[in-house]
Amino acid sequence: MESKRKNDPPGLQRLQREVDKMFLELLRGERVSRYGKAAFRPNADVYFDNRQNAVVVRLELPGIDPDKVSLEVGDNILRVSGTRSDQRHPDAVYQQMEITYGRFERAVMLPPEVDATQASAGYNNGYLEIVLPVRARSASKRIRITHKNEREGGQQR
Repeated sequence: MESKRKNDPPGLQRLQREVDKMFLELLRGERVSRYGKAAFRPNADVYFDNRQNAVVVRLELPGIDPDKVSLEVGDNILRVSGTRSDQRHPDAVYQQMEITYGRFERAVMLPPEVDATQASAGYNNGYLEIVLPVRARSASKRIRITHKNEREGGQQR
């Protein structure tokens, strides 16, 4: 919303653009504030794949170099982080700006049966897919309850 009045001070148009940009950023749900910097949160699907017997985490990461993405698993949490580099032209005047640049991070809770040591990841067509195999659950064991009399050799008092 550029001001059209000729009497406006020279910095007012720039200020108006900055305010408009700030409101657009505030209205976008995928942006979160972190340590004073704008960051975005990529969309993710998390599901169990019966064929692979694995938990699959699929994230939308178009325009991001997969070599600059970090994957860590600890305490049953998968953390995916990285940066989308800003490729904007320095002299461009944008009419519309919807692509989010900068640092991102996403944390996904994992079930305790996930075997992170066997995890694999692949990047294809803007999607990062992480496959985390699930270990077989240990069989339950029935615990026998002994009576006090049995522990004392069957003697009754």
